[in-house]
Amino acid sequence: MEPLLYFVQPVSDTKAQVAIIGLMILALMDVLFGSLNAWFIQHDFSSHEFRQGLIRKLGNFGIVVAADVVDAMLLGGLELGFQPVLITVCVALILMELGSLMEIFAEMHPEISDTEWYQMLAHSKDGLHKGDGNA
Repeated sequence: MEPLLYFVQPVSDTKAQVAIIGLMILALMDVLFGSLNAWFIQHDFSSHEFRQGLIRKLGNFGIVVAADVVDAMLLGGLELGFQPVLITVCVALILMELGSLMEIFAEMHPEISDTEWYQMLAHSKDGLHKGDGNA
């Protein structure tokens, strides 16, 4: 097999394609609803925050590309000691995007933030960020 084809093969998997497309759709929804929320609900659209968000999205894309490279190395015969990671990374990023969308929707609909399930999600997120100054 041609060495460059190893980098295409992980992305040619149907499950990986679904995960990547789902991630892209959720990322676009996050940008769209985040912008709408900032303009119309919060009345505080900051280009600085928008740029930071886009940089995070590009970073997420970089993580997906890195996962593809790792999977290609595994397909090429390198023993790295773990299983393919592209789909796992996409699923983790999809969960992050869903959490971000839930925060936006809670700002757009304050009644959501009073629900028990949203409070549970918010507290679990706060627990993850405890001690790093991002809570």
